[in-house]
Amino acid sequence: MCILKKTTKKPNVIKKEFSRKEKLCWQFWELIGKHCLEHREVAFYANQLSITPFYLSQITKQFFNDAPKTLINRQVILEIKALLMHTSLSVNELSMKLHFDDPSYLCRYFKRETGHSLSGYRKQHQRQ
Repeated sequence: MCILKKTTKKPNVIKKEFSRKEKLCWQFWELIGKHCLEHREVAFYANQLSITPFYLSQITKQFFNDAPKTLINRQVILEIKALLMHTSLSVNELSMKLHFDDPSYLCRYFKRETGHSLSGYRKQHQRQ
């Protein structure tokens, strides 16, 4: 008679430890998602992470291949596009919601980043 012995071996699980730089980059990415509507300046995010803007710039270029300001602007533009497509907020209301000092600056910012005017983008992409 053969008695089988059940063994429970745990498979070799490799647990990756992230470097401090990687952790800071992902924390920065999360902060952008939470705060980009109120804060568009790199210094705010560096302060939240307790690092200098220069160091934040170095690590984001290393891990994301972009400057922190570019990453922030990209997220802000995505938020603006979503609001243009899914709401009927006026440019003035959008600028207040997105913490732009005045509506004309919002218009210039969007045009500079996308090449489109706010109204042109809305007409082209608004839900029907």
